[in-house]
Amino acid sequence: MGGASQNRIQWIDEYKGFVLLLVCLFHVEQSFKNVNLGMEALSAMRMSAFFFISGVLFSTRRFADFKSYALHKTKVLLLPYIWLSLLFLALDPVVWNFEWFPKAPKMTIMNIRPVIENVGDYIGWNFAKIFVAGKSSIGSGPLWFVFTLYSISLMFFGVQKIAGLVSRRTLIIFIAAAASIASGWTLHRSHIRLPLGIERDLTCLGFFALGFLSKDLIKRLANCKSIFVLILTIAAFVLYGFTNEASSWFSIMNNDLGKSLPRFVGSSIFGIIGLVGFFQLTTRIPDIAPVRIVKGILRNISRNALIILAVHWWILLVLRIIFKTELDKPGIVWIAPIIVAAGTIAAIPLFRCKLYKLIGKEKISIRESLSIK
Repeated sequence: MGGASQNRIQWIDEYKGFVLLLVCLFHVEQSFKNVNLGMEALSAMRMSAFFFISGVLFSTRRFADFKSYALHKTKVLLLPYIWLSLLFLALDPVVWNFEWFPKAPKMTIMNIRPVIENVGDYIGWNFAKIFVAGKSSIGSGPLWFVFTLYSISLMFFGVQKIAGLVSRRTLIIFIAAAASIASGWTLHRSHIRLPLGIERDLTCLGFFALGFLSKDLIKRLANCKSIFVLILTIAAFVLYGFTNEASSWFSIMNNDLGKSLPRFVGSSIFGIIGLVGFFQLTTRIPDIAPVRIVKGILRNISRNALIILAVHWWILLVLRIIFKTELDKPGIVWIAPIIVAAGTIAAIPLFRCKLYKLIGKEKISIRESLSIK
């Protein structure tokens, strides 16, 4: 996919890093009324694009049987989800001062708005968020995607194994993808929320499966002329703009997918095509210093996704609970993204050098953890 194996991995890491950066910027925008970064218009693209590229990367080469595959995913996804959810629950400002509770994000668990009257209630319902809803604690909200990725990876392992038993493997997987998205949409329209986020698993599994089916197409795209890829990319983003149904409440985490299934699927797919085309084009840009730096930063974001997603959210949580009144003013509010960026960068070596077991990683040096090579 884009030449040598190393290049293929690099552009995919850059793609993932860019998507995760969009997620972080959306959370900054969401936290302060005087920050407008245009992230709402990209809602249909972000997480569907992430699960799509995860499907492209799906492989059973190292773990051919379900047991070994599940154990590996448990180590690198499920356990980090649990440990980080609990860690940032312990660091939640509301746990230490319940008077701040009215300023905390509102909790909804499987359509239940819990009545919370004390710290014990707050902690108990956070446990329900982590272990029943699969949406992580308030202190580490974005980690819902880690649990979802874990769930759909195991689900897709079964799908592709079953599909491999018949002659029309690709068709079976495509039908499974379509049925999965349709089922997620049906549950969305029926306002049904299931334990462990099964409704969003179905939605995300569809894009994961489509990513798996697109491996060969992406390889072919890498061999196409740049002008063709450029036209395809521009056309995809234009079509995304026409089909996108921007809404402040759109959320794959909550399986709130808009009012139109064709628009949701269309905007997601066009957004994905645009991103794939764009990052295919970046592999053909001359390797000058500014380009290397930007690409390196995106790869670093991808490599440290667990840390960045959890820490940036926790910092934003502290800022919006304790300092929102002071910060949420025109001009002054732009201090918040600087604080978030600085704190998140500082946390990367802490987790990679000291708390590496919490994220299922091997210990590395400070220099390696912050490397943009």
